[in-house]
Order: sequence, then structure tokens, then C-alpha cells
Amino acid sequence: MSVRLALAGACLMACVAMSLSAQTVSKPRSASSPGASSRGASSRSAAAPAVRFDRAALAIPYTTFVLDNGLTLIVHEDHSSPIVSVNTWYHVGSRNERRGRTGFAHLFEHFFFNGSEHYPHGFREAMDDLGASNRNGTTNKDRTNFYEDVPVGALERTLYLEADRMGFLAATLSEAMLERERGVVKNEMRQGENRPYGRVGREMDALMYPHAHPYSWSTIGSIEDLEAARIDDIREWYRSYYGPNNAVLTLAGDITPERALELVRRYFGDIPPGPPLSRLDQWVPRFDRNIRQRMADRVPQARIVRAYHVPGWGDDDLGRLTLFASVLSGSKSAPLDRRLVHEMGLATAVTASVSDGEIAGLFRISATVREGVDPDIVEREIDAVVSALIDAGPTPVELARAQSRIIAGVVRGNEKLASRSNILNESMTFGGSPDAWLDDLEVIARSTPADVRTAARRWIGEAHHATMLVVPHGERRAAERLVDRSQLPTIGEPSEGRFPPVQRARLGNGLEVMLLERHSTPMVRMALAVGAGSASDPASRTGIASLALELLDEGTATRSSFAITDELAALGAEITSASGLDVSTVRLGTLSASLPRALELYAEIIRAPSFPEAELELQKRRTIAAIEQQRADPTSAAMRLLPGLVYGPSHPYGQPAGGIGYESTVGALTREHLREWHRERFRPNNATLVVTGDVTMAALVPMLERVFGDWQSGDAPVVPIGPAAGTARGRIFLIDRPGAPQSVIVAAHATDPIGADDDIALEIAMRTFGGIATSRLNRNLRLEKHWSYGAFGGVRATRGPRMFSVVAPVQTDRTKEAMAEVAREIAAIAGERPIVGEELASTMRNVTLRLPARFETLADLERAGLELVLFGLPDDYWSGYPEKVRAIGAPALDAAARRHVRPSELVWVVVGDRATIEQGVRELGLGAVEIVGEVP
Repeated sequence: MSVRLALAGACLMACVAMSLSAQTVSKPRSASSPGASSRGASSRSAAAPAVRFDRAALAIPYTTFVLDNGLTLIVHEDHSSPIVSVNTWYHVGSRNERRGRTGFAHLFEHFFFNGSEHYPHGFREAMDDLGASNRNGTTNKDRTNFYEDVPVGALERTLYLEADRMGFLAATLSEAMLERERGVVKNEMRQGENRPYGRVGREMDALMYPHAHPYSWSTIGSIEDLEAARIDDIREWYRSYYGPNNAVLTLAGDITPERALELVRRYFGDIPPGPPLSRLDQWVPRFDRNIRQRMADRVPQARIVRAYHVPGWGDDDLGRLTLFASVLSGSKSAPLDRRLVHEMGLATAVTASVSDGEIAGLFRISATVREGVDPDIVEREIDAVVSALIDAGPTPVELARAQSRIIAGVVRGNEKLASRSNILNESMTFGGSPDAWLDDLEVIARSTPADVRTAARRWIGEAHHATMLVVPHGERRAAERLVDRSQLPTIGEPSEGRFPPVQRARLGNGLEVMLLERHSTPMVRMALAVGAGSASDPASRTGIASLALELLDEGTATRSSFAITDELAALGAEITSASGLDVSTVRLGTLSASLPRALELYAEIIRAPSFPEAELELQKRRTIAAIEQQRADPTSAAMRLLPGLVYGPSHPYGQPAGGIGYESTVGALTREHLREWHRERFRPNNATLVVTGDVTMAALVPMLERVFGDWQSGDAPVVPIGPAAGTARGRIFLIDRPGAPQSVIVAAHATDPIGADDDIALEIAMRTFGGIATSRLNRNLRLEKHWSYGAFGGVRATRGPRMFSVVAPVQTDRTKEAMAEVAREIAAIAGERPIVGEELASTMRNVTLRLPARFETLADLERAGLELVLFGLPDDYWSGYPEKVRAIGAPALDAAARRHVRPSELVWVVVGDRATIEQGVRELGLGAVEIVGEVP
């Protein structure tokens, strides 16, 4: 499905469009394909979606303005939370580059975080001080965007900073900055290509597009082109593409259009416009024959990636192809999944999707081939399934389910302000109107089976494909300057996050119910936390909790796996389940109007899973394939090995990270093992149901009694979690990965459980150490030395002894030096260099100003409620959390870090090219080096 539709949200008001220069209207967009019907002209399908399309209800209210210098401002007003989502799109991406100078768009994105003329201190640091959350920048082939969610009091400073880097970055561009960010991007490239299938995207770009096509090179560029970049090239790129007339700024949240316009005029109005730009409108290539390519990579399973050329952004057929992809794959009952995975067992995973570039798109099919299966057989089955669906077209019921899934996804996407600001920006940048996404969604909602079949036949059935086996200006002027840019705007007082009162109830059978009520979105989430995590797995059945939770919705006493999938799709609901270390969790997300019906299905899945034999054998194969995938990924390989070293192999926490077990234990599990595990542990008195969203306790309890009331309580096994018994401290375990371009460095030890008075202080200290972009660890290895794309560290939250750990992927030739720096930073946070002065002030600003965004979504509330349950925290913990945070000072941070970070107890795991790194690792003297022959 199109990214914009997945992110779009629903509001209950019609859109209002205004402009300083002229009223903004939607640009008419007709289908570009011969014979395609006009937007909205199709008749409704015979089987209407259960979730109906209502354009007025889905529309996101907005006001638009265009400044004299060409900057477009979109304002979406929502006062639910005291935060504003600031989202800037520049209409420039890698398609604006030329061969020999690729990677500029992405490289320049990095420059935007290094400070500007009037604030040369770094944008990351500024955002930490402002308490910004959900902040970053991204680049693709068509655009570059920068975004951050900030407290209302910090909005003016944020706009000052965004305006300064839009209009006043040139003076800070330097050779040193170029060299530093070039190194960081190289490591980003290495990190991506070090993952299994990490080179497929670059190879497919080159395979799908002609040499002169601007989509034929990777957005990140090449090492050679990065080396060839010169500072004059960078300055020219900035002058050409980063003017206000090539940008759209969206402000969404606790702000009025009048205040937004006042601030944006003040800070952006005097920025001169950039030059006029020419822009390629569309270039959709067509193959004259099928193309095949084989690529070797370090992967445990073959993967087939097939792509077809399709139209670009805004073409009606793109929505119909999105529907075709949703019918073809994405659920257990979809024909591609059902045939290849569930019935024939030829593949462990399949996908079908549509990507919507501005000038061209792709329809992709991917299949990860089961070990031992001939990929040619898989390809033939893909051909057969796709051909059959094109010949017959989707049934009205299949199409209605797909339409319901997409529309329900739109409603879910409404909740986050960042998603709304992003969809408005994308629609304005590519579609000429902030509500262009609604036109696309209406095509999807109004399409008939015949519409979808015709589009699929045109672009897929009658077209050639490529298969890889892995293998846009009027006169503008700057306004009069309204601000003294040498004066930094003050930051307003931090607002507190709004955490709803904790409501509790208990059903007659002992099931504890916690409700966190919020009615801002017509959605309800439920999370049943059962005291049966993977730490409770018997040694001979390691992985059983994970496997059981994966199979929970694969069939019940009255419904098959396919029936469950279809019923959820018709309701626009989702049920997911997963096992953590301490608890297993079953989650339901549904529209509040569908809650009674969704709850019946949710309860049946929880209480009466049938663990069907065929699905069990399929999931066992998929789990074993996932274990192989973990071993193939450097970081995952380290994390499979690490827990046993830190806790000891017989400790409940000592199994491989992720809890999916070993081939031997998973392979031996039977249906009766799973049924016994479920009977013993899934008891109402061994569970708590956390409910968040649009429901009251008075309405909720009767619904719960109806579906859970006769669920029988009983004794459930309790696994004691004792202290860690690891004996590997002071040792280095080296996993050889010949030829690896990066080494993954991991350092860890066990520390005390949650429950002490210093837990909040430790949380804050760990943010400074390794939990944010400007943490000590990431600043050292990425921002200063550019040896890594990113390093992080902290303490994992568990009921029993927690794990302190650091994960740092670094370039191979800096492995020794990077390990030394990691050790130095660990010793520093453990007492050698306490958090004081400006570092302390910045840390506390970051933590306190981020509080408003902590409980923005229902998922955030659910997460907080589960923490109350998991760690036995008092009901007023989160309401009193801000006050406790503000009361913490330097001594408390220092004491918590000294207590919980223990350099002398570290165990190291390093994954890299042994021939290159072993001698240097031994020379460090951090411990005896042991070569790991095989990852468990």
C-alpha cells in the first residue's frame, strides 16, 4: 500500500484552504493510463467493505499559506496534547543528482544537523535541550524531510532553528564537516550492506531503470561518488535546492493558524528564494523482455525478488494495484501466502507491495525460499498464483476485505500528529494539494473487482518484469526582516504529559482489568499480559512460549486460521501475540464500534487455541529459518550468544535473545506440548488485561464478563528468577565473519533488578550514556570519530537481574580503537566522569521537555500500563513521574551509574573478520580471547 495512505489519519472536520497570495485548490489529476477511469467514477463493489469510506470524516483539517518568498505553510490544529509536530519537506532527492555525483541529497541531509550561522552548536543538541521527540531527517529519491515533535513552549525556538538552517547554512559548510559526514555515511552504507539481503535494493535500482533514469542509482550513493564530493559541490546543492520556494512546512498540533503564520513570517519571511527549477514529470520505463539476475550474498536462504514497472504518484491505477497487492499477499488466507507458505511449504515468507515514486513506481513480489527447495519451483508457483488472480480478478469479498484493511489503517494512522503532518506535506509536495491523499484513498474505496483486474492485467499480466535471485516559479522576494537572528528565542516552561487515572476491576474468576481511558480517537487497544514468558521455558523445551504465542491465532475450536484472518480484516481489527522474557502478551487493536465483535474473537483465540498440526509444522520450519537468519546477521548472532555468557546457560534469562530457542528444542515440540503449556499458564488469575482508549469501565466490564466470565482459574507454574550466574566476565568471545566490512562490538554484564529508589536516576543516566543521538557513546563513535553509523547502550528492563549492554557496529579497521573507546566510556559513566555542568543541564532539559510526548498514543499508554503490571509499580507512578524526574540531581545520577555499571564484570562479544581484527583485540588486554566456533 502507498506509504501516504498508511500514514494518513482521520479527522471529523472538512479541510479549509487559505493563502496569502491565492486560495489553494486541489490540482486535478486524471489517470495517465489509456482507458483508465476518472477518479471516483467506478461503481461500488457488490460486497461493500465492513469499514466504509467517508471522505468528510477522514479529512484532516488544514489551513495553507504561501509566503512571498514561495514557502508553503500548512497548519493542522489539534489541542489534544501540548505538542506540535514540525515537518519540513524539500522537493529534492537523489533523482536530482547526476552520475558521478550521487549520494549528494542524502549527504546534505546529514549537514543539516551540524549547526547554522546563528546557531553553530548542532541541531541534535538543540533538540535534546528542547525535549524534542520523534525527530530525524530522511532522504529518498524524490524528497528530503526533517521533522521533530516539540513541546508548545519550545516551538518558537524550533522554528528559529529550522529557519536558520534553511536560509543561513552556507557559512558553516566546511571541508572538516564534509570529511566527518562523509565518514558517517560510509559507515551507514556499510551497516546496511552488512545485513542479509542488504545489497538487494541497490542492485534492483540498477536492474529496473535505464542508465540515464534518475531512479537507477541508490539514494545513499556510492563510496566512489562520496569520495569525489567537493565542498563547492555541496554549497551549490544548497543554493539550488534548499530555498523556501522549494519547501513545504507543516505544523500540526497545539497551535492556531494565526499564531503559526505569525511565527513563520517572523523567522522564514526574509529568507531569499532559490532559483527556478525544472522537474521531470513522469518516466515509466517498459521492458521489451523479461530480465533475470543472480546475486550472491551472505544469507541463509534464497530470496526471489520480482518487480514490474507501474505508474508514479497520483495515477489511479496505483491505488488499484495497491488493492491487487493486498489481495495477493499479506494475510494467511491471501492466495500467494496460502499457496507458497501454508499449503506447499515452499517459502517461509512472501510479500507483495507497491512503491510510489513521484515519476515512476514498482510492483514487487518477494519470496524467501525454504531451505532445500528449488527456487525455480517457487517462481513457477508465483507465476501460477499471479496469473490466476489476474485472469479471475479478486472476488467482491476479497476486495472488500482489502478495502477495509486499508481504510482501517488510515484511521489508525490518524492518532499521531507526526503522521498527519507528514501526509499533508507529501500530498502538497507531490499532489499540489494537502488533501491529494484522499483522492487516492477514494479510488481504492470505489474500485470494483473489474477495475482492479484491468489494472493488474495492464501493468503485470501484459508486461515484462525483472527477477533477481539472491541473490517544480513566479517572481519571489524576501520580506522585510522581522527578527534579530543573533538572539536565541527562549524555551517555554515544560508541560507535563497527561496520564489518565488508572481504573481497576476484577472479574469473578480473578482476571485483573486495568483501564486507561481516552476518547480522542475511536479506537480501543487491549493487552493481556500472562505470567508465562520465555524465561519460564523448560530447558528441554526452550522456545515453547515463543512458538505457542506465534500459533495462538492460527486456529481455534470453531475457526480456522484463514477464517480468523478474514474476520479480522472485515472488522478492520488486528490481533498480535508475542512472548517476552517475563510475560507473554496478546494484543487487540480495533475501532471502538467493532469492539464487541472483535472481543469475541479475541477471547476465543486466548482461551481456545487449537494449535493445528499443519500450522505447527509450518511455524516450526519458519522458526528454525528465523534462527538461521539470526546467525546470519552479525548483531543478532552476538545477541544469541550473549545471554548465556552474562546469566549462565542454566539461568532462566540465559537462553538466546528473542526467546525463539534452538533447532533441537523447537524441532521436538509437539501439539500436546503446546496444549499442555497453554492449559497450565493461560489462567485468568495468572493474567492482567490492560485496556486503553475509547471505552468506559461501565461498558467494558459486562463485555469482558460475557466472553471471559466462565474462564476457569487455577494454579500456574512459577519460575523463580535468581541472581545471574554467568562466569564469562573479563573474557572476549570472537565470532569470525570473513570479509565483513564492519565489526559488531557488544559489551555487557548483569546488574540489579528494577525496584530500587534509583531506577529513574539510572534511566536518565543511561540516556546520557547511550540512549539518544547525542549520547556519550554515539557522540564518540559517530559524531566525532565517524567510525560508526550509530552506537547505543543502556539497561534492559526485566523483573529479574537486568542486563547492562553496549552495541557498537564499527568499520573493521577501527575495531581495536573502538573497543578501547567503548571501555573508556563505560568506565567514565561508572564514576570516572560524572554527569555535571552543561551536560547535566542538557540531559535534564531533554528528559523533562520530552514528557508531553511520552503518552501521545494508545500504544504509549498501553506500554506504560504494562510496566505498572510487570514491575508492580503503584497506580500513581506515572502521574508522579514528572515530579520525580525534576527532583533528580547530579549526585543521584552518579550514584545510580556507579551502582549499576560495573566495568570489571564485562563480557565482550565481537563479530567480525578474525584475520583482520584478532591481533588488535588481543592487544587491548580487556580479557582472554576465545574463538566461537558455532553460535548456539
